[in-house]
Amino acid sequence: MSEPAAPPTRHVGPLAVLLLLIAGLIYSLLFPVNRIATENGVPALGYVMWMALGGGVMMLMVCAARRKMPLLGRRYLLIYIVGGALSVAIPMSLLSLAAPRLPSSIIAMIVVLAPFLSYMFALPLKLESFRWLSLAGLSCAMGGMLLILLPETSLPEPGMVGWVLLSLLASVSFALFNVFIDFYSPPEEIDTRLATGILLSAGLWMVPVAAISGDIHLFPGASSEGDLAVLYATLINVSRWWLTFNIIRMAGAVFVSQAAYIIVLGGFGWQALFFGGAVSDYIWAAAALLLLGLAVNTLSKMRQQRALLPRYRNSI
Repeated sequence: MSEPAAPPTRHVGPLAVLLLLIAGLIYSLLFPVNRIATENGVPALGYVMWMALGGGVMMLMVCAARRKMPLLGRRYLLIYIVGGALSVAIPMSLLSLAAPRLPSSIIAMIVVLAPFLSYMFALPLKLESFRWLSLAGLSCAMGGMLLILLPETSLPEPGMVGWVLLSLLASVSFALFNVFIDFYSPPEEIDTRLATGILLSAGLWMVPVAAISGDIHLFPGASSEGDLAVLYATLINVSRWWLTFNIIRMAGAVFVSQAAYIIVLGGFGWQALFFGGAVSDYIWAAAALLLLGLAVNTLSKMRQQRALLPRYRNSI
């Protein structure tokens, strides 16, 4: 009787840890850059359009250099079209609209709710099995959100609650994208080619949306800071996709999911560096609950992964 094929070799070494740290800090930097762009006259929808199109073109150049261009079959086109809307066009538009109205630290906390929501959406579709630890992690995360939304003194201004809820829709969109990818794309096909098609599709989604809304941004704009923010966002977007796929290849998807810790902490750090301002005790408590939820959720994933690994007989 033949042995089952061994799983791909994964090694969590110093390089993988360093890349994870960089990926988390880079992604969390996107939230203050969103705010800098919109506060310097770049329309939110036009900003997302250029960020997606520019990132897609850069990724296409990487694919051309590697001689691995995006595939164009019917299934792949569906992934690009739906994935572009759910992972970039819709959520990034919502986050860009909220950027000048919410602290970057709170936006970062809301974005990392996506893994919890993905689990919740995947359960009825039988893409995930029920796990008490994952439920506990989800409960901690939801408790953190309630600490942001319910106390009157948690947010700098009471009127921000509506923008928090709008940003939460961005996390819902990210979560739906995760579930969609589980349905339509095998893990071995999630690479830079897929990211290229998704980014280009998102940019094409945003062209008519920005044009109809009158939000097309023309270069040079009214502010060089706004134009530079568009460039920075494009580079950040490309970097985070590239880093994510490389870390997955090196150390696995469970390991790369731990970038969420760095994204939360980075959100607080960038907020303090760029904009300053005090954070209420409720927000600190919400962040602590969210980090606890992430830790519990990661433990749940690790246990599930170990349970699914085939047992190998000793060949000696």
